[in-house]
Amino acid sequence: MGHERRGLRLLARHAGREVRHLRQAGPGGPPGGVGGINTISAHMNNFVTGGNYGDTNGDVVARILPGGDHNGEFREYLDRVARLAHAITDDRGRPIPVIFRPFHENSGSWFWWGAAHASPSQYIELWRYTVEYLRDTRKVHNFLYAYSPGGSYGGVSDVYLRTYPGDDFVDVLGYDNYDGSDASPQWVNGVVADLAMLARIADEKGKVSAATEYGISGALKANGRNGNLNWYTQVFDAIKADPDARRTTYAMTWANFGADQFFVPHPATGDLPEHEMLADFRAFYDDPYSVFAGELSRVYDRRTRAVSQQPLAHIVSPTDRERVTTPTTTIRVKVSNARASRVWYTVGDKAKQYPLRYDPASGYHTGTWQIGAASLDNTVTQLKVIATIPGRARLELTNSVILGARPPMPPGVVDDFEGHPDDTALRSEYSTYGTNTISLADANGGKALRFDYDFTFQTYTGIGKRLAGDWSDYGGLSLWLTPDGSDHKLVLQLNAGGVAYEAYPSLAGTTPVQLTIPFSQWRPAPWDTANADRRITPEDLRNLSQFNIFVNQADGVGVTRGSVLLDDLRAS
Repeated sequence: MGHERRGLRLLARHAGREVRHLRQAGPGGPPGGVGGINTISAHMNNFVTGGNYGDTNGDVVARILPGGDHNGEFREYLDRVARLAHAITDDRGRPIPVIFRPFHENSGSWFWWGAAHASPSQYIELWRYTVEYLRDTRKVHNFLYAYSPGGSYGGVSDVYLRTYPGDDFVDVLGYDNYDGSDASPQWVNGVVADLAMLARIADEKGKVSAATEYGISGALKANGRNGNLNWYTQVFDAIKADPDARRTTYAMTWANFGADQFFVPHPATGDLPEHEMLADFRAFYDDPYSVFAGELSRVYDRRTRAVSQQPLAHIVSPTDRERVTTPTTTIRVKVSNARASRVWYTVGDKAKQYPLRYDPASGYHTGTWQIGAASLDNTVTQLKVIATIPGRARLELTNSVILGARPPMPPGVVDDFEGHPDDTALRSEYSTYGTNTISLADANGGKALRFDYDFTFQTYTGIGKRLAGDWSDYGGLSLWLTPDGSDHKLVLQLNAGGVAYEAYPSLAGTTPVQLTIPFSQWRPAPWDTANADRRITPEDLRNLSQFNIFVNQADGVGVTRGSVLLDDLRAS
């Protein structure tokens, strides 16, 4: 149980002061050190626009990867991270291990590295590049890397692992999950299912599992306004009762920023009375099964034997399921822990081998793929790379690559689903929020979107895609819909002018309908109280950024699973 050092931007700027705090946890640290294990997150600024981590403009991930026009700025940032890592030593100069948690909560889209702004394969290669640059180029060897997308996952491992960078690049399997339900059985059961899943995956992969962020959504409230005063013990008791979830190695709360925003109940302080949830937190603390930082001892004294690294290779670019729209593109392959005697690639079912040459400046085996303009026809092909390692079996890699631009859609169209060659291409274009499955269905005279959901461990789920264009000349949004008769709440969300506007077509009945929802009927999302009275303006419709589809669980509805079909989403 603990909390995190916030932000490497702060740490790098004030390295001397912050490193002294970090040293308190290390071997041989000064008396009075808390004795815990430090974790560091990285709220990185936008390397393209110069904005902060919440500025999602600029296609940042694609442009900071190798070959991107802002890769240099990203390397400079990682150089600062490396300087910090090398400065974290004890009084005898020995490196102090630190859990490094970059690119967290990527399953959402509030950060520029989030699901709507990077494909799963782009995210994976960004993570791998970060680890390889810090570990191999800058010789940082005191970082343990924590993978921590945001929950929930309903205990479904393939959804959690969708952006998993691989066993060679991750040490801690974590996830972040905040509760806005006052520890409802559904939320608690979902957390237990997820933590149990993480523990089982960690066993399989030789990792450790953690709740890398958890707590009450939006912070605790002032006395008299908290809905469940026994939140901590109820959640802890449920986790403790599950044989897998109880093996979670640590749970980290977010910080107490002050009297206006705090995530852990406080004692009486100055004019502030004791927080009403402190008694329950103390009961959580006193439970024999919980361990807090002050109760840890000799954390860094354990002797371990390093495992020899096996040869490893991965295709850096083009990433898996990437869409290549130029007649030529650069192939980059990273081979680690071995020297390859030969590396080559083939395309599709053709046997011809094309060599890749080692570039010592970049550390990649590279070559130019001569695709040809005629092959840019919106089809999927297989890029296969083979690396031979003397005295060992050869390494074989395969990425699927979509050749050619997606057929252009008329102005105002969100999606007609005809331009996706298969389900995998569809899923690469949409971000997933929560647990659901999307696929292409034969309906409405062509292809339509099938959206399958399950509310066993979640209360809402959705998908989203980036959106651009000028809709100021349109009066509404039209769509074809086949509801599932569930009476759950379908939410169409249009992010325009920086505001999330919503409309709610009915899921009653099962008859296909053609709908048009005037923009005058759209309203800001209920959680956006600051814009509650705002309405869509022509200026908003000139500044589009995102289109999302959600299904929210309705109160009193017994149906927990369903499927909705949608098609021809367009401004009209």
